[in-house]
Amino acid sequence: MSQQITEQMPMEETSVKPVKLQQISEGQGQGQNMFGGNLSLIRDVKVKLEAVVGGTELTVGELFDLKNQSVIQLNASTNAPIDVRLDGKVIARGHLVVVGDNFGICIEEILPVNE
Repeated sequence: MSQQITEQMPMEETSVKPVKLQQISEGQGQGQNMFGGNLSLIRDVKVKLEAVVGGTELTVGELFDLKNQSVIQLNASTNAPIDVRLDGKVIARGHLVVVGDNFGICIEEILPVNE
């Protein structure tokens, strides 16, 4: 077995002081909004949307029994709306469409933003 030998460097003396925090209350803040409603600064930031068709529950045994070509029945009917999620939150609903060789979603309902 090889032993790793490390040479310890002398440590510089560092000053350690406690942090004193001021008690403040949560609130709306004061002054104008950070971006003042101007989205031009973040307009090109990419976000990830997810389309959720449906779900199901399986036992662990059923999960381990899955093989290639297994079919899992989802809890959504074929005409049920598809949820569109942003950061895990449903922001819209629509229905599946075909766009070229890909799936797409035709938005039918945009949900109100809860602030």
